[in-house]
Amino acid sequence: MPLSGSQCREASVGKIVNVMSGLRESQKASRRKNILDAAKRLFLERGYVATTIEAIAETAAVSAVTVYNHYRTKGGVLLAVVGQSDSLLIEKIRALIDDPPNDLLDAVMAFSETIFSHAYAYLNKPIWRHVIATSVIEGGSEFGRGYEKLDDALARLLAELLETFKRDGALAADFDSQTAGHVLYNIHNARFVQFMSDDSATIADLYGAVHSDMVFTLSNRTDAAVTPSQAPRKSA
Repeated sequence: MPLSGSQCREASVGKIVNVMSGLRESQKASRRKNILDAAKRLFLERGYVATTIEAIAETAAVSAVTVYNHYRTKGGVLLAVVGQSDSLLIEKIRALIDDPPNDLLDAVMAFSETIFSHAYAYLNKPIWRHVIATSVIEGGSEFGRGYEKLDDALARLLAELLETFKRDGALAADFDSQTAGHVLYNIHNARFVQFMSDDSATIADLYGAVHSDMVFTLSNRTDAAVTPSQAPRKSA
């Protein structure tokens, strides 16, 4: 049945509204990206303390009010900058889970090294110190909760990695992958904070400390089938 004139007009108006709505969302996303790109560059060039909301706004070609409307505080901007790279990090971890090393300890270390190398390439130590502090100070904010959600997501991914070894017989059938994933991730995270807090610590120091932690933790688990050095996955 053909549409009446009024129905055609309503359909046309609906299409226009949808197009305009999509355009507004696209513009909003573009503004957010420009703000975060500008903020990251200024944080790295000037430092967190010396960078102002006004400077971020000027660099991003928006008003300071727009920055405040999107992120509320400079700390909110900083945590959003970290969140900007979340999807790329998750992709890297997913790729590791899809094709992990055959050895359990090597796989867990590859997980840690993937996160460390990603984080260290993205922001420097002084900025990470502000990120860590801000994640505590503004933990109840939208962006603080987003930072916490990323930690939880990474712990769950580590648990998923452990589960692949459990399925292949390298870990006991009753091994609690979820709890182990969160425990091991918390150890990893503590070493990350320690590394970022010490300007004299090298990335090799970080990897060495985490390696020692993981050897101790995995070799002392009571519900595992074998020790880390003897934990290859079964051949496919």
